[in-house]
Amino acid sequence: MKTEFGNHGVLPPPYRSKLRPQELSWLTTDQIQHLLKVIAQFSQNPHVLSLTKICLATGARWSEVEGLKLRHVRDGKVSFHGTKSGKSRSISIADDLFQEVSQHLKEYNDFSFSLSAFRRALDESKVELPKGQAAHVLRHTFASHFMMNGGNILTLQKILGHSSITVTMRYAHLSPDHLNDAKRFNPLRLYH
Repeated sequence: MKTEFGNHGVLPPPYRSKLRPQELSWLTTDQIQHLLKVIAQFSQNPHVLSLTKICLATGARWSEVEGLKLRHVRDGKVSFHGTKSGKSRSISIADDLFQEVSQHLKEYNDFSFSLSAFRRALDESKVELPKGQAAHVLRHTFASHFMMNGGNILTLQKILGHSSITVTMRYAHLSPDHLNDAKRFNPLRLYH
């Protein structure tokens, strides 16, 4: 989607809530692939690629992912503790990513502070984002793609750890069935 903020998505006004519009932009599939390639090729920080993949696969905040330890990676899931809401949550990830993260944490024990290395890789990728966007775009990218791929809004709320559905609703319009449920579930459908 081409927008005033570059070639990425931005939620329309009704879903912006109290957030600035740039806080709700997301990366396209092509931008994700390009960013991962740039990180793999140019980042000297050994943690950035894994951190980025986990954020994109789980919708977790960068700081939550940086806090992962090997004991938080079990049974095909990553578990986040000390989250913004104060509640722990576990999210299933693909087998190959699970193996990658497990191996990484066995080798390094933890993730060091890597946000500045991510920002350098983002700059190197030439993906245009609004100022201040940085790693939070990964969370919005997860949520946006989750809904565009047919995910359930209540499931998204649980995955993101939002205490209120109101915050999660800013992604609802991205569902391919958005508002089509009115056609499918109204009482008159039985008579036509």
